[in-house]
Amino acid sequence: MGSKPKILIVDDEASIRDLCSRILGPAYEIVTAADGPSAIALAVQFLPDLLLTDLKMPGMTGLEAARQIVAAAPEVSVVVMTGFSEFDSLLETVRFGVNGFLMKPFSPDDLRKTVEEGLRKGLYYKKNTRLRALTPLLDMHGSRLADVDQSRMFQVITETVLHELDAGEVTLVCVDEEGRDIVVAASSNGAAATVTPRNGNGDASAYWRVRADELARAAGSAADGDAGGTTLSLPLQTGGSVLGVLSVRRDEEAFTPADRDVLRLICAQGAIAIENIRLFKRLRRSYWNTVYALAATVDLRDHPTRGHSDRLAQYAESIGRRLGLPAERTEDLKIAALLHDIGKIGIGDGILLKPGDLTAEEYDWMKTHTLMGAKILAMADFSPRVVEAVLFHHERWDATGYPLGLREEQIPIEARILTAADALESMTSARSYRAALPVEHAVGELVRGRGAQFDPRVVDALLECLRAGELPPLPGATSPVVADAS
Repeated sequence: MGSKPKILIVDDEASIRDLCSRILGPAYEIVTAADGPSAIALAVQFLPDLLLTDLKMPGMTGLEAARQIVAAAPEVSVVVMTGFSEFDSLLETVRFGVNGFLMKPFSPDDLRKTVEEGLRKGLYYKKNTRLRALTPLLDMHGSRLADVDQSRMFQVITETVLHELDAGEVTLVCVDEEGRDIVVAASSNGAAATVTPRNGNGDASAYWRVRADELARAAGSAADGDAGGTTLSLPLQTGGSVLGVLSVRRDEEAFTPADRDVLRLICAQGAIAIENIRLFKRLRRSYWNTVYALAATVDLRDHPTRGHSDRLAQYAESIGRRLGLPAERTEDLKIAALLHDIGKIGIGDGILLKPGDLTAEEYDWMKTHTLMGAKILAMADFSPRVVEAVLFHHERWDATGYPLGLREEQIPIEARILTAADALESMTSARSYRAALPVEHAVGELVRGRGAQFDPRVVDALLECLRAGELPPLPGATSPVVADAS
């Protein structure tokens, strides 16, 4: 069972304090004060959930005492006791935002119901406070994980704690993904968080070189700590695995149990966010390793073009960026470039590695590699843009390509980029049936094919990339001179 809610009763009349204590005592933990200053001092020690105060008292009013108590502990719910003769003071009380009024004289049922309602409203306030504390983290959850940097997440966590707990300093010590090194994120005095990997040389690095098991023990100790001091530490852990420790410090004011609850909530959501980012990165690495392995399989199968897919991917990426493709489309373009010839695994060696010209029948069979490649990638659940780029990368601007004879803008832009980049890489690389062509010759062929075989915009972008030095060195390059498309 949880502990009883705490109620601080403030009234200058002892009989009222005694009456309220007798009525509420069985269900609540009660402490009383006879005046405002005593109530403020008791609130610091007692940390009440609800303040039940008379409105008018000698010296400091109950409203002024409530203001000071709530300023230090916003989660405290306030209920005021007042008589009809004090009705003129209620407007100010309403503006302050109390959670209940108890009119004198009152019955035991009136008192119980008013206190229950005040506690319920106070609980809603606490929940809203916690949700507000999570807003920056929830905003990060709503972002594409591909766009979220782990260092940025560390900053959001520390800055959220700094703001929500009004702290002087926040430090997050986190184990890196391999569980060997330590990353430190720190924020203080309202400044933006700095994120430092502590795995290099120097005194600072040596100080932070902590093993993962040592951090887990530190996290266990932090979890056993309690509010009431000016420092508070809690572990970030998920699935039984400790990711780090979040520590927060104030110069003077002690942390309350409510502060600890907010910090615990931020730690839980922060740990989930960090783990999701790391899982996503691991999945991405696995995904790209699979793509590169498939590309290497094609290059090994088609010996004369070994390395062709890697070079083509670099050319295509540069052209795509030059044309202003969004990041997700540029990524699909890179994947399509790496896997554009995957259908060749279904072409026999007699055709694929033939040193001379292909017969019409052999050429027709060779052309099926675009269909086979698209089918393979569709079965593997690659994006439709990747599948279409592979399917149509031998289409031509003038509708004389294959497999469908598409014309101009009917051809996806990714496929049009692959067509020009593929032609440049192929011409400048050695083949079993010819030597590599000089880059000037290859560029001249691209310019002559502009508006016929190739999209004019793509050729222009490719030439701009060459002039700007954005493409890696071409195998057949002998001079930096690049022909003008005009």
